[in-house]
Amino acid sequence: MKEPAATWRQFEDLVRRILQANNFDVHLHSPRGDLGFDFIARLPNETWAIEVKYYRTSRAQPTLIAAAATRVANNGLIANATRGMLVVSCFLDSELRISLEQKFSINFVDQVDLRNWCAAHPDLMEELDALLESNPNEPLTTDPTRLRPESRSKRITDALPRKIDTRGTELCTELKGIKKGRSTWAQYERTCEEILKYLFPNDLHGWHSQKRTDDGLNRYDYVCRVRPTTEFWKFVIDHLDSRYILFEFKNYSGTIKQGQILTTEKYLLERGLRRVAIIMTRVGADANAVAMTQGAMREHGKLMLIVDDQKVCEMLHMKERGEDPTDCLFELADNFLLKLPR
Repeated sequence: MKEPAATWRQFEDLVRRILQANNFDVHLHSPRGDLGFDFIARLPNETWAIEVKYYRTSRAQPTLIAAAATRVANNGLIANATRGMLVVSCFLDSELRISLEQKFSINFVDQVDLRNWCAAHPDLMEELDALLESNPNEPLTTDPTRLRPESRSKRITDALPRKIDTRGTELCTELKGIKKGRSTWAQYERTCEEILKYLFPNDLHGWHSQKRTDDGLNRYDYVCRVRPTTEFWKFVIDHLDSRYILFEFKNYSGTIKQGQILTTEKYLLERGLRRVAIIMTRVGADANAVAMTQGAMREHGKLMLIVDDQKVCEMLHMKERGEDPTDCLFELADNFLLKLPR
């Protein structure tokens, strides 16, 4: 059975078709990723650099949107585009949208604008509402500044290049450069703390370190209070009944074993509203350890997500690009629960 396309990819394809239905001549742009953007498009005599960002959280996160806007503006200038556009799946209130457009000299298109663009295309409107779980009975906006969103943009050639965030890449390089094993455990812990505070500056509060003695090693792990800022953290609070989250750092040279999972599980406390742990480890976990996490969830409702160096770096690069790293955690949890055996 063919796996369905990732939601972000479905959204990107739908945006392409919505743009085409509104007279944009749209083509995939190469290169993409850090040195490019998703589409190069033409509308009469203007060339547009267009980036598409899907967020699970409908509320706008300004720092992520600003990071994405910086990249599309800079990369659009490099590609000799005359105008830039950032299409997001979330909602941008008018004050934020106007502020962003003045700051970056590009056009911002959100869920409201996309629904307006679909007004004459009911099939696209139905697909958009289903994908973003919108209310199909929500009336279209009559805000005059949203009627033709493509007309609001300034020329990106009027803007000066802005500094791009590279902190995620620096932290990824630092993480990979740490030797595995006992001798560098403290260094690994410090770097993991920096990574978490970079990834989740507004989501986690009340950082509290706990001194532990396991395997003959003294080390510190963290308990944080969770704020319901994104869909993942709302899921943790509302569905897993966990107001706090435990982070554990395991600098083992090999995969972690079921003994390490058992140790972590003991620190998850149902009555303490602490039922979720994220275990940061260098190379993942073996099959018995994974089975132990499944048993803890199935029998006690305790969720333990194992995040290796590769996944950590993926989240760091997401943050740099203006994507939400908690969407990665949401997918990890979603896949874990979907595959949970009886």
